[in-house]
Amino acid sequence: RWETRPVRTPEGKKNMAERPIPLQFQVCLRLICTAFQILEKYGRNLLHPRKPYFWRMVKFNNPVFRDTVDTIQGGRDVLRLYGYSEQKPDGLYFPDSQSEPDIPQVASVTVDVMLLRAELNLVLSETHPNPQVLQELMGQGLQVSRAMRQTWGNGEEGSGVGLHCAACNQSLCPNCDWLFHKHPSRTHHHRVPMKNPGRACLSSIPSETTSLRAPSLPALSSSHITPSQRPPWRCAACQKNNDASCILCINCDRPRGCKTPQNLGLDDELTSQGQLARGRWSCQTCTFENESATVLCAVCERPRLAGRPGTGDAKPLIAWGEETGLQQEDVSTGAPSWQCDHCTFRNSVGRRICEMCNCTSLHGDTQAPLAREEKEEVGRVKRGVVEAPGEPQGLWRAPSASPEDAEHQRQEKLRDDGQKMVDMIREAETVGVAPEMVEAALCYSGAELPLAWLKSELPCVLEGMAELATQRGEKEPDGGLGAITLQEVQTAWVASRGDVDDAISRCLSARRSKVRELKSLGFEERGPALQALYENNGDLWRALVQLQRARLAPFHQRLWESEDPPVNFQSADRQALLRRLLASLSLPSWGRAELVVSLMLEQPDEGWELSDIVEAVKASPNRDFIKRLLSWECAVCSLALPRNKMQSLTSCECTICPECFALHFTIAVKEKHITDLVCPACSEPEISDETELLNYFSTLDIQLRSCLDQETYDLFHKKLTEHVLMQDPKFQWCTHCSFGFIYESEQLEAKCPQCRKCFCVQCKRQWEPQHQGLTCEAFLEWKRTNDPEYQAQGLAMYLQENGIACPKCKFSYALARGGCMHFQCSQCRHHFCSGCYGTFYASNKCPIPHCPIRRSLHGHHPRDCLFYLRDWGVPRLQKLLQDNNVAFNTDPPAGTRATPGGGCRVMEQKETLDGLKDEPCGKETPAGYAGLCEAHYKEYLVSLINSHALDPAVFYTLQEVEIVCRRHLTAAQLLPRGPTEDEEAYRRRLIQVLRDEVPLNLEISRRRK
Repeated sequence: RWETRPVRTPEGKKNMAERPIPLQFQVCLRLICTAFQILEKYGRNLLHPRKPYFWRMVKFNNPVFRDTVDTIQGGRDVLRLYGYSEQKPDGLYFPDSQSEPDIPQVASVTVDVMLLRAELNLVLSETHPNPQVLQELMGQGLQVSRAMRQTWGNGEEGSGVGLHCAACNQSLCPNCDWLFHKHPSRTHHHRVPMKNPGRACLSSIPSETTSLRAPSLPALSSSHITPSQRPPWRCAACQKNNDASCILCINCDRPRGCKTPQNLGLDDELTSQGQLARGRWSCQTCTFENESATVLCAVCERPRLAGRPGTGDAKPLIAWGEETGLQQEDVSTGAPSWQCDHCTFRNSVGRRICEMCNCTSLHGDTQAPLAREEKEEVGRVKRGVVEAPGEPQGLWRAPSASPEDAEHQRQEKLRDDGQKMVDMIREAETVGVAPEMVEAALCYSGAELPLAWLKSELPCVLEGMAELATQRGEKEPDGGLGAITLQEVQTAWVASRGDVDDAISRCLSARRSKVRELKSLGFEERGPALQALYENNGDLWRALVQLQRARLAPFHQRLWESEDPPVNFQSADRQALLRRLLASLSLPSWGRAELVVSLMLEQPDEGWELSDIVEAVKASPNRDFIKRLLSWECAVCSLALPRNKMQSLTSCECTICPECFALHFTIAVKEKHITDLVCPACSEPEISDETELLNYFSTLDIQLRSCLDQETYDLFHKKLTEHVLMQDPKFQWCTHCSFGFIYESEQLEAKCPQCRKCFCVQCKRQWEPQHQGLTCEAFLEWKRTNDPEYQAQGLAMYLQENGIACPKCKFSYALARGGCMHFQCSQCRHHFCSGCYGTFYASNKCPIPHCPIRRSLHGHHPRDCLFYLRDWGVPRLQKLLQDNNVAFNTDPPAGTRATPGGGCRVMEQKETLDGLKDEPCGKETPAGYAGLCEAHYKEYLVSLINSHALDPAVFYTLQEVEIVCRRHLTAAQLLPRGPTEDEEAYRRRLIQVLRDEVPLNLEISRRRK
């Protein structure tokens, strides 16, 4: 876009000639000027006596370098002229062989850069004395107007009214005077217009100086005019005129260049605004106010002229003539418009805020040229430049924003910066980095990504600081302060907000205070104290613990090398004896210690141990009770031992000595059932509830772990596991090998995983193919009629097949007929009757409240149990079967083989000299008893009665029915005999009452056989 601007001629007349000037040219020149400013800063740092800590390197990821110097062509070449000749992937470095920069070379290049920047400022301010240099810079892209050449000529003629500064003793043209006195230390100088102006201060600049690729940068030639004699100078503080040769004011003894708080020649508003420029300046990065003479900010060490930190995106050098988001005309409508730098949306010229992203831009400035000129005039007055009425103006000026827009932009910038800071702190907290660390990183490096900088660069920075702090600490008196750890350096660096010098001072100060603290605590040797601080990362209390541990090491070694000498209770020094007991035995009081001494002196011949007495004394202060505790009697062997050595179960209050306790449970685990693990003195507990039983075993397990050997203890766990498994309703015992397992299938055929044999889960018989599809009763009937072996055994096989099974755990037994009917299951220790499967109760264990025989071992059998019917005669049993049409055998079945030697063929368990042995009964078999003896034939008949659920009460006599009624009925249920009632009627009435009140239990498991 080309711009038309009015220019004033030296005669004061306005020339409205059209000057086509591309605005992109001004933007590019400002970028180059900013780059020169940073390059000048690099040169000044190298020339300073106290160089920055990292002066030997220039990082490419430095946001200041990346956004300014690295965006122009030749920027890195200037750094190479400074001495940064070694290029690495991350930046430019001084060679390792060069310890210091080449001062003359750096000074020469720095002066060239300063002069180039000064000339660019003249071009930007439209006050350049040789405007033809613009045509050489821009090539074909710019034509200098004829009016400007007429105004300035070729730079040979004088220009405007000169100004003389008494403080500097120089006479300069207005433009050079404004440039020279722009420095904060010279802004307060008072200049006087001269009648005879001198020549132009700056000569023409050859075009070669604009190229940064040349090996050397030629300087601008300058000249200044001095008067014939040096005029006096006026003190800015007291307004006293002093001789030119005086350095201090003769009135107030203030230096010649001392600044004053105000300029007397300006109005109040300009005075208040210029006071900050002449005094303190505010840093654009951290807003800290610094002294006017300082070049770097005292907090963040950024240059005074550096702007706010960039966004981190390096902007490339823009070629001449390229257009950005400046004002253009809309192609479709022809109306003027401007493109937003943030979102590239094209807006109308009438506004400065983008319609799309609400960001403010200066491209939408619509101020009239005359209004901008008036504001520039005010700006020159504020800078203290006195211009003649006919002073020529430049080619163009940058558009200036209104105060409202500037304030809005400042507020937007503050809001954006605050939001960035909040986001940065939140991101740091997610990875465990404190906000103070982020603040220190920003103050130190100015990096846009402080977390990445903390991860990559901070370790190197801390190592350098630690090394520098260690070197400074070595210069301390009394042997130095030792090596400084990275943790100490990091803590100090965070506390100082990234200030390296302050952090090092904090480290050394903290180390001095820690050394003094350790010295005050008795550790005066500096070497061990410094070593302890280094090993514990500067932690004072950890270092103190380490030093104390080292000092107590001989005591600890001596403490554990030998045992304490025995306590002599016969010692004459009783007070020392009591103090020793109180200290070593943790007794609660002095009186308890005296009680221990007296009991040790009074102990019987068998003797008590000191530990037993101490435990008893801690339990009670009563002497008699303590003696009882020390002589507690075992409930099994009556051995007297201290109570704390006795064992006891949770189910009772019996106390058992350790020897009896271990012996009893060892034998019980190896030879008895798991439920026999009860108290050897009182046989408690007798628990029927499985939950209470498991609670008892959980406590017993802890006691047995310490008193049983490992093999016995493992056997206990195995039996306990089997006992728990047996409670599962799907648990089955193998009828072939007595192995138990969980059978979850619904089929009748079960295969033992131990012996691999099959059996029926209901009738417990060996599985045969003929059982498939048949019930257990149908299969048994088939065997009786079709199995030759079964038929050969006769009724003996029938009795053998009708074995017994434990009603509690379902374990099956092959019953040896004859003998006692009281059985005890070898698996679950359950006592039951083999005839009715009723429970046998031990003494005082019967659940019936008023049982007359509860003090003896007994069982409550039903009236059809073999326990009662075995007393009946064979004819009476046969009569019961005949009356109910139940067939029974009187002769041996067909095909039955006779027993060698004759006699009953039923197998019985007999006791011989070699132990228990299963043999045939062998007793005489009367005629009509089906080849069985009388006892086994009765069992055969009773089994038929039970199978068909026949009630024997119909054959009871009056005496028998009265006995049975008293056995099963309560006193209230017994009916008295009527006075006129005969015996038969009374018997029938009692039988009816018995059958109504106590019917036969059809759910007994034996009836399923």
